[in-house]
Amino acid sequence: MVNPWKMYVKLSAVLMGSHGLTKGSLAYLNYPAQLMFKSTKVLPVMIMGAFIPGLRRIYPPREYFSAVLLVVGLILFTLADANTSPNFSIIGVVMVSGALIMDSFLGNLQEAIFTINRDTTQIEMLFCSTVVGTPFLIPPMLLTGELFRAWNSCYEYGSKRVQVD
Repeated sequence: MVNPWKMYVKLSAVLMGSHGLTKGSLAYLNYPAQLMFKSTKVLPVMIMGAFIPGLRRIYPPREYFSAVLLVVGLILFTLADANTSPNFSIIGVVMVSGALIMDSFLGNLQEAIFTINRDTTQIEMLFCSTVVGTPFLIPPMLLTGELFRAWNSCYEYGSKRVQVD
């Protein structure tokens, strides 16, 4: 391992938050609206890239202008979708926006890790962030009961699989 554990703790926390908010937003948004939001990931990535130590990217004004036009299109789509969709809530918009911010931080943080320490491998990044992220997931899964539902689902699938074979 070539990077400090605290780097993987940050990475895991952001990854868990991003995935959790993305999946959770589907309870409040329809899938096309969520997909539209996720497709505007470029703007938060550009903005966050300017502030991450080790990257400090600067984009030409025309790229920021293009990204702003993309967001304006999203706003217009969202306003139209809010009037026609039975499954649309501002809570979902806030959740998917939070997921976008975490996604932008995640991508830039991973790139900064690779840039700062060129000995980092993708396997190390994946393995360490998974090992560190697992303890983050267990408490909320225990509190919500999701851990037991997931375990039972796997057990039922395995039982059906054995009977078929």
